[in-house]
Amino acid sequence: MRIFLICVIVLTNCYYLNAQYKIKASNDYPPFNYTDENGNLVGFNIDLVKAINRLYNNQIEISGADWQTINKMLENGQIDGIAGAHYPGYPDNEHLYTRSVINTSHCFFYNKNFHKNITPELLRTIKKPVVALWKNDVLVRYVLSINPAAKFVYATDYDQLIELLEDEQVTCAIAQRIGGMYYVTKHQKDYIKTTNHRILERNMGFMLSPNSVELAAIINNATEVLLSNGEYQRIYNKWLAEYDKESNGLRDYLRYIILISAIVGLIILLLIVINRILQAKVRNKTQDLQHQLDLNSEIMKELSRQKNKAEQSDKMKSAFLANMSHEIRTPMNGILGFAELLKTQAYSKEEELQFINIIQQSGDRMLNTINNIIDISKIESGNEEAQIKKVDIAKIVSELKDFFVVEANEKGIDLIVEPEVTAPSPNFYSDTYKLTSILTNLIKNAIKFTNEGYVKVHYSLSATELKITICDTGIGIAPEKQKAIFDYFVQADHSHSSGYEGSGLGLSITRGYIKLLNGEISVSSTPGKGTSFTFVLPTLKVESTQSDLPSTETITEQVDDIRNDDLNIIIAEDDEISYNFLSHILSDMPGTLKRVKNGADVIKLVKKHPDTDVILMDIKLPKVNGFEATKRIRAFNKDVYIIAQTAYAQENYKQEAMAAGCNNFIVKPIDKNQLKKILSNLKQPA
Repeated sequence: MRIFLICVIVLTNCYYLNAQYKIKASNDYPPFNYTDENGNLVGFNIDLVKAINRLYNNQIEISGADWQTINKMLENGQIDGIAGAHYPGYPDNEHLYTRSVINTSHCFFYNKNFHKNITPELLRTIKKPVVALWKNDVLVRYVLSINPAAKFVYATDYDQLIELLEDEQVTCAIAQRIGGMYYVTKHQKDYIKTTNHRILERNMGFMLSPNSVELAAIINNATEVLLSNGEYQRIYNKWLAEYDKESNGLRDYLRYIILISAIVGLIILLLIVINRILQAKVRNKTQDLQHQLDLNSEIMKELSRQKNKAEQSDKMKSAFLANMSHEIRTPMNGILGFAELLKTQAYSKEEELQFINIIQQSGDRMLNTINNIIDISKIESGNEEAQIKKVDIAKIVSELKDFFVVEANEKGIDLIVEPEVTAPSPNFYSDTYKLTSILTNLIKNAIKFTNEGYVKVHYSLSATELKITICDTGIGIAPEKQKAIFDYFVQADHSHSSGYEGSGLGLSITRGYIKLLNGEISVSSTPGKGTSFTFVLPTLKVESTQSDLPSTETITEQVDDIRNDDLNIIIAEDDEISYNFLSHILSDMPGTLKRVKNGADVIKLVKKHPDTDVILMDIKLPKVNGFEATKRIRAFNKDVYIIAQTAYAQENYKQEAMAAGCNNFIVKPIDKNQLKKILSNLKQPA
């Protein structure tokens, strides 16, 4: 026996020998994660971690404890994360969350012996319904919104909640759908039913410490693999599918039809003998059918309302897509049309320059529209994150004034900046990129819709918040439009700005960024007199992990001294058009120029030519991507200057490039002047 125990201990230690991360899970949350009768930690999340370990060579150690203990261990840094945590409905800067692995929801539970069905409409008609649930303010408010006369009985666990449904005085219960059905099945109470009406939907995944960025990447990547290879579905079917089935109303209805048919058949057979008895039974069944028809009528009304709501949403999305199609096709018309003119016949130098300027302006407009669509999609999907750093408000406003003053002067209006200065100026922490984008959108709109007078930017900064007001003497906004201007679906269909160029997404992005930064925005306007936008942002806490990464705002200043004027350059680019563009703009630079089309070849070429000075590294390369190729090159060559080039402009890509070992970062479409400036700095003698 002793030898057997020693073998078990040795095998367990060997299994976790390679484990780099420790994750805990609640040992009392079936069927997601719990301790079974044999003392083993099992469940959906446990099998998910085991599947991830099979992909990543057992890098994660998973064990269980009670919920309070594992949360305290995460706060004290004793573990790297918690499996099976629900995401909060508010920004949480204290933790890092992976992508969702399952969506959970609540629903109504009812005893079929006492009620044939429960719907929100039926609950509304009951004089004083009694509802069993946890002590949860959100659920209580939801029930009271349906029927203010509702009474409540509270349960502390699922066993007690299911037992309360045995009381005929209890109308229904509200509980988490999968967890509740697990206990219904466990107690073999198949007469306890659920409705398909889902409420309080929440995402579940892994809650990690803010330093566990690599662990988050492992879990996210593995989840994608498990979803694609069918392993996730197998785990879901094993643990959750049985408890997440929606009731089939048609099947229940067919049972009634079969029962009625049997009774009718019996009535026909016995009609001669017991005619009066059968007539009484028919009357009773007719009443039951009428009651069922009344319930079906209520269901049909609810379905009709949901259908109308879905159709309205579809119309708004169609209008949005139509507007986006216009905003992309219009500049494309300018690009393709004038490019065709340049190809078909000869024009004067002045005309050719005019055509080229139109093509460039159209390209800038289309790029701005695409960037806006990307920003909106990131905000709506919840993937946008704030990068909190110290912000120089005066510098940002000054640079924006210098940028927009030319456009303002061309329209004959004044661009005024009014700082409300306190001495000394307090430190302010926020997201520089998002704050700049907010101001850019508001100032750009103010200038666009102002034909005479002025655009004024007034700001004040205190120890706790930043307040900025952008007012203008423009065309103004009608009162009925003021609530709609921040909603891109409505604005795309009913724009107040007809006749003005633009996608109408700027204010939607502005509102999304301000909300992400925990701020508020308001608008006041008088048609024909002007508009005033005011937003307030609080100073935010700086994440320690962010300060460890180099600032992407100063990437272009990070240059090393190179030995001579000639540069040996490798272009790692698989796209022919992008390579042709780079080779043309670099054709006048002294030195050598080599090209590879995948990440594996660029590694080989740098090994073969250790005197390489610069690599223009495309991030999305075949075989080995640009990030991985950079990491491998840095293992044997620390001196070569690597410039990441990509069509992904997001902040996290810039940070990932610097973390991989890149010296600089440029975004497609590449600005040739920016690239040449970087390379010129590299040509300074040592």
